[in-house]
Amino acid sequence: MGFLSKLRGILILIALLIGGPTMLVAGWNESKNSKALADHGVVTDALVTEVTWSTKRGRDRNFHAKVTFVTPDKRTVNDDVSVPDELGKQLRDAPDDKPTTVSVRYLPEDPSTVALADHKDESTFLYGIGAVMLLAGIGMLVYRLRKPAQEAAAA
Repeated sequence: MGFLSKLRGILILIALLIGGPTMLVAGWNESKNSKALADHGVVTDALVTEVTWSTKRGRDRNFHAKVTFVTPDKRTVNDDVSVPDELGKQLRDAPDDKPTTVSVRYLPEDPSTVALADHKDESTFLYGIGAVMLLAGIGMLVYRLRKPAQEAAAA
């Protein structure tokens, strides 16, 4: 086993052992925010000021819209919300001379917690990915720690 493949294995192990718990925490935050938004979030129209996206293999995806709105207590909120690809393409292709708005939901106690009004809770997906990554990392770690002991016993 060469140096580069050992290094690659160690880097993958580190990524799994750090990425798994990170995804679990992201899932927890998503769950907490989604529940709060559904419970007592305020729906308003927000002006779309910019649309960003990434292109991978010729497909436009990962659309985000920079939005701005004013709360009832006259605070101006500028934030970034993730939008579905179809809506993102519509917003991107909209004429510049006509202001475009989207319906968003925000928390009155923390207006920077913003999502589209019809936002779906993605926490289950994040929990699943985090658990798989963490379990794979632990499995790799156990295998790597036991392998030298098994080789020594066989010798």
